[in-house]
Amino acid sequence: MLLILIIVTLNLSAIQSTDPRAEISGLRFHQHPGFLRIVLDISQVREFYSAELKNPERFYLDVFQAKLSPSLAGRSLELNSGCVRSLRLAQKNPSTVRLTVELEPGKKEEQKIYYLKNPNRLVLDLYHRVEPSAKGAGDSASAQAANLPKEKSVATSPPVTAENPPRPPLPSSSGYTLVRQLGLGVKRIVLDPGHGGSDPGCLGVNGLKEKDVALDIALRLKKILETEGHFEVLLTRDQDITLPLEKRTALANKYAADLFVSIHLNASPRKNRTGVETFYLNFSPDPAVNELAARENASSTKNIREIKLIVEKIMKNTKYDESKELAEKIHHNLYSHLKQHYGPRDDLGVKGGPFWVLIGTEMPAVLVETSHLSNPKEAEALKTDMYRESIATGIFRGIIEYVKSLGKG
Repeated sequence: MLLILIIVTLNLSAIQSTDPRAEISGLRFHQHPGFLRIVLDISQVREFYSAELKNPERFYLDVFQAKLSPSLAGRSLELNSGCVRSLRLAQKNPSTVRLTVELEPGKKEEQKIYYLKNPNRLVLDLYHRVEPSAKGAGDSASAQAANLPKEKSVATSPPVTAENPPRPPLPSSSGYTLVRQLGLGVKRIVLDPGHGGSDPGCLGVNGLKEKDVALDIALRLKKILETEGHFEVLLTRDQDITLPLEKRTALANKYAADLFVSIHLNASPRKNRTGVETFYLNFSPDPAVNELAARENASSTKNIREIKLIVEKIMKNTKYDESKELAEKIHHNLYSHLKQHYGPRDDLGVKGGPFWVLIGTEMPAVLVETSHLSNPKEAEALKTDMYRESIATGIFRGIIEYVKSLGKG
């Protein structure tokens, strides 16, 4: 009997020691001018998902493969912030921790979510609206300028001279990666319009095909990148042809691209779901991400016997940090731009996912789900040139912000 108890105890210890969940051990906040910063101390980086809800207005952040420290269970804080009423932490289910933010109606402007390391922490910045009467003269001038066309308003940097020395790169969320240590920049970008030919992709409620919309957005983005950003831009396809997923990655490597951006449209069984979702290459514990990956990877020609090589490629993804940084900047700029011009929508977050089109790339690579063809409102907007141009502009601004973080823009 004693031997059995010892074995059971050892087995329980082994299970506890291999718990894959990251522990959230701290909740902090600080009111900055213009935004509230909320910090979750977490033992390891984990995937997350966020969304905004109405009636009452609130924002939630779900952290997957995570557990709450016992001292934080049911933790609730009342605040007097520009846009936040209260914070609440809870273990939503055994593998998900939820942070719920009760909002002041109509006060929240936007949010930024990102990880910092040493120590690991997940940061949520919530920006509040500034009333027109509180703005200064400079803001009034900006408001007037906002009435002008600003789809291509990104200014180019002056040439490097003794009077204008080069700027050092900024650290990514993981610190100074090798790309930043070596002072590398971006010259050539490959855009990948999703699907094509015999593969239509998602079908919209109004008859739109993902392959057609993705190609049109890619062509618009190519033009902006070339004329405003002065990049060299290549497309994996510039017409309606069938192109295997593996061929797209091979083309990006063949072209020796510095960045790879795959453009897609999303679909959901929930017709009211809207918004932007951006991915970099990684495994994911999120069933919704894996379902999307299965859908996007459906045209793969690979066989089961190759799974070992495929897994190794994902695990040896040396561009992980830069891909994640690029995804975050594209996502934030695209989401903010569409929200500013077309109203509130779901912020579906930046996530890792096992997408074939990202496997094996030799450069930072992301996949952007730009809007939902399954949502009647977004599908209708996607029929217009203006909305497609706005998507291209949002992605462009994200790329520019990424390049500037390298000290090159």
